[in-house]
Amino acid sequence: GWLSGTAFPTLQGNSILTGHVYLPSGLPGPFVNVSQLKFGDQVIVHFGGQKYIYEVRSNRVTKPTDGSVFRHDEETWLTLITCAEYDQETTAYLKRLIVRAVLVKVEAER
Repeated sequence: GWLSGTAFPTLQGNSILTGHVYLPSGLPGPFVNVSQLKFGDQVIVHFGGQKYIYEVRSNRVTKPTDGSVFRHDEETWLTLITCAEYDQETTAYLKRLIVRAVLVKVEAER
């Protein structure tokens, strides 16, 4: 889901989307393969008859308390956030996976 208070996806600024790696049911979530994204890979947002094409610039693991991921940007960025490093003893995720991608192109849907 889109994190309210950040730029709406497709608009200028830092737009943050969050998603589960695995759902509570145990099935794969929408971000199950986000950890595999690398520099130059594309992330495409479909909205309003347009395709907003972003290119990945970084993929890193951070502490859950790292607030730098929420910073404002003048350019159009997409930040994907999900959980990482599940700890079975505490039944909690210890880290966050952060993927940053910049808008490179907008195309009409066909």
